[in-house]
Amino acid sequence: MKLKRRLTYFLLISILVLSSCGKKSVTQDTSETEHDTTESITTEQTQTTVNEATTEEPKEENPIDFKAYWEIDKNVYAYIDIPDTRISYPVLQSDDEQPEDYYLDHNLDGSTGYPGCIYTQRLNSKDFDDYNTILYGHNMKNGEGFRDLHKFSEKDFFDNNKYVYIYTPDELLTYEIFAAYEFSDDHILYAYDFSNVKGYQEYIDMLKNYGSGYFRDVEKLTTDDRIITLSTCTSIDIKRYLVQAKLVDKKELLLR
Repeated sequence: MKLKRRLTYFLLISILVLSSCGKKSVTQDTSETEHDTTESITTEQTQTTVNEATTEEPKEENPIDFKAYWEIDKNVYAYIDIPDTRISYPVLQSDDEQPEDYYLDHNLDGSTGYPGCIYTQRLNSKDFDDYNTILYGHNMKNGEGFRDLHKFSEKDFFDNNKYVYIYTPDELLTYEIFAAYEFSDDHILYAYDFSNVKGYQEYIDMLKNYGSGYFRDVEKLTTDDRIITLSTCTSIDIKRYLVQAKLVDKKELLLR
C-alpha cells in the first residue's frame, strides 16, 4: 500500500516537472521568435534608409569651366547666358586694387579697350543675394557685350523670351524676365536705397508705375524677390536700356 502511494507521489512530481519544462521551452521559443522578428524589422528599416540615401539624385556637373577662367582672370565669379541672344559671357568684379569700373574698358585677357567685360561693381555682393544686382555691358555694334539686350525692345521677342541663366561655381540661378525699358543714366544703386526693405519697396513701386517699355507680372513683385538688372547704352548718351528679371529657381551644381 505504501509502495503504491509512493509510486503515485513520484508520478505526480514527474508530471509537474515535465509540465514546467514544457512551459519554459514555449516561453524561450516565443522570446527567440520575437527577437528574430525585431531584428528583421530593424534590418529592413536600416536597408530602406540606406536605399533612400543611395537613390538621392546626384548633382549635375557645372557646364561652365570656372577653373579654366580663373587661370585667365581670378575675378571671374559667375557666367551669364540668355537664350536666343549672343549673350553668353563670364561675369567679373574688380578687386580692391583695381578701379570700380575696371572691366568697363579691360578685357578678359588683360588688354585695355573694348569690348570690355560683363561686370558688377563692388557695391554689389557676389552671391546674388542683394535686392538688386546690376550687371553692366557695352552696346557693341558688332554684337558683342550687351548689344542683344535691345532685342527685348521688340514685343514679340520680349513675349517669347523669358529667362536669364546665371551660373556660379556651385549653382545655377534661373531668373524670369519681367521688364525691358529705357531708363535715365542715373546710378540706380545710388538713386535708391537698397540697404533696407523700405528703400527697396520704393523702387518696386516706381517700377509698377513706370510708363514706357514692356512689363510682365510686375505687379506681383515683392520685397521677397531678388532681382538682376542688365544695363547697357542706347543711342542717347543720357539713356540706358535695362532688362530686369527676378530669381525663380536655384539648383546646386558640382564644380568641374
